[in-house]
Amino acid sequence: MQNLDLNRGMVKNNGTLLLVQDDAYLPHLILDKKRQNLLDLFWVGFLAYTFGYAISQTTYANWIICQFFQSVGIVLLLIGTLQLIQVKFDNLYIRFLYSIYCLWLIITIMRGATTDYQAIKLLLFDAWFGVLLYFVPILLLFPRNLFFYKRLFDVILVLGISFVVLSTFYAREIIFADKEDLISRGIVEVFARTLGMPVTFLVLIFSYQSRPKRIIAIVITLLIIFLGIFKARRGLILLAFLPLLVAYIFYVYQSKSKILVFIYTLSLASIVLIYGISIYQKSSLFTYLKDRGLEDTRTNVELCYYNDMTTKDWLIGKGLFGEYFCPGIDEGNKTGYRPVIETDYLQTILKGGIISFGLLLLIIFPAAILGIFKSKNMLSKAAGIWILLAILNMYPSNVNTFTLNYCMVWIAVGLCYSPVIRSLPEDVLKLYFNPG
Repeated sequence: MQNLDLNRGMVKNNGTLLLVQDDAYLPHLILDKKRQNLLDLFWVGFLAYTFGYAISQTTYANWIICQFFQSVGIVLLLIGTLQLIQVKFDNLYIRFLYSIYCLWLIITIMRGATTDYQAIKLLLFDAWFGVLLYFVPILLLFPRNLFFYKRLFDVILVLGISFVVLSTFYAREIIFADKEDLISRGIVEVFARTLGMPVTFLVLIFSYQSRPKRIIAIVITLLIIFLGIFKARRGLILLAFLPLLVAYIFYVYQSKSKILVFIYTLSLASIVLIYGISIYQKSSLFTYLKDRGLEDTRTNVELCYYNDMTTKDWLIGKGLFGEYFCPGIDEGNKTGYRPVIETDYLQTILKGGIISFGLLLLIIFPAAILGIFKSKNMLSKAAGIWILLAILNMYPSNVNTFTLNYCMVWIAVGLCYSPVIRSLPEDVLKLYFNPG
């Protein structure tokens, strides 16, 4: 039997003794009981808020109950966050830029300060575009600790299973609704992006997961892709497919029989391509996706955005409640002004300007490079890939939201900037996360 004793700095696996000789590693391997409880409190609050929001976007939602759960979640999040954050940085570069970025986010929020009750409710309970997304960077200050990451994996799994359960419960609204039904389309988008998408990270770190968890993660990812095809949500398909592709590259990278795996994959890909084209052309499943095809749904909105933005707006944004004039897009919108554009880098600029977007890239892009190219373990590489995918997906999708999908970006940033985490041996991580 394998024996794991990280408190004493050693692990034993099949007769191989791995010794973490430097005591500096220990704070990154263990977490005291008090902070474990605070971390659990934080995640319970996050789950309560997330479930409340996801269900509130459906047709059968009781808004009072949903917002009650969200309110409880906010309180628990606040309690956990205030006691878990540690103002410690791994280098002067991130300390300097992070401080400026947080200050700029505060300025952006203050430019939208209001005492209107309905506006405050919207800011607090809108997980995608409310005020809480501006506090997500605080996660950079959470413990950069393997226990923290292990608990994160548990939360991802809970959300992923909840995605399947809720999608099954609302199957009638998803499957049998009209293809153009906005509510049905919204349910798929919210459930997938808020609950399901983080599970694709478990696919990236498959070597740290037990066999049942790997299967669950892949099945959920395929379900997201299926729903994306069924509802012709091209951005959603891309979001779910890219981690699968990268996970395969990781698998080949780690495989001892790379040539054999490559030949097998090439053969399988050829078969899938031949039969896939036939199925794509004949199956009714792809009808709606084919109808949309390369339909351009962005240019008109983006042109309205460009026409409405002044030089000042491009530089510093319009603040928390920033809007642009784009009539005829949203049903029931009498003013013609929209607070959201479905291209995330433009959304970031709309609120905080190029200053906000530039500072964000200056922080997260170097972290991705460090994680992918300057690390000794797959956890850091996967974290770097997660950041890079978030940057790439900022064009077709809104990534920056108060969801675990975006929270994991900032957790990954903290991980990638940590030289200790990046240097942990792969065998230690495998034993820690999957001792069986």
